[in-house]
Amino acid sequence: MAQVSQVSSDSYIPLDNEPYMSKGQLAYFKGKLMQRKSELHNRITKSIEKIKTLEATQADILDRSNSYIDLELELKSFERHSDMIVQVDHALARIDDGNFGYCELTGDEIGLPRLEAIPFASMSIKALEEFEAGRGNMFLTN
Repeated sequence: MAQVSQVSSDSYIPLDNEPYMSKGQLAYFKGKLMQRKSELHNRITKSIEKIKTLEATQADILDRSNSYIDLELELKSFERHSDMIVQVDHALARIDDGNFGYCELTGDEIGLPRLEAIPFASMSIKALEEFEAGRGNMFLTN
């Protein structure tokens, strides 16, 4: 096994043949999460600036309607990005407390491919499917 701790998180890629949630993997995902958080903050800043510049006091009813639609879209974007920051912060906290990479409902491994796609995922695919199918309460009644 390679010395994972010596590999920079910029060039590191998680491997299936190393221990799950090794120091290298945790550093890699922490870097991805911090980068995602920075991108989300930038998007939120842009949304706020765009919201500030939208004019709702236009004389023409069509222009006013379009302005309201633009405002609604920007507000939804702002909310979506704000919610994602909360999820990213939650994932960063799970790294700090040693629970990152494990399903919050079952305790099973979430898996590297899922975390690569969605680094702030908190449930395994199986648990998510069960939860969405309405059977999620079986996990909560232990």
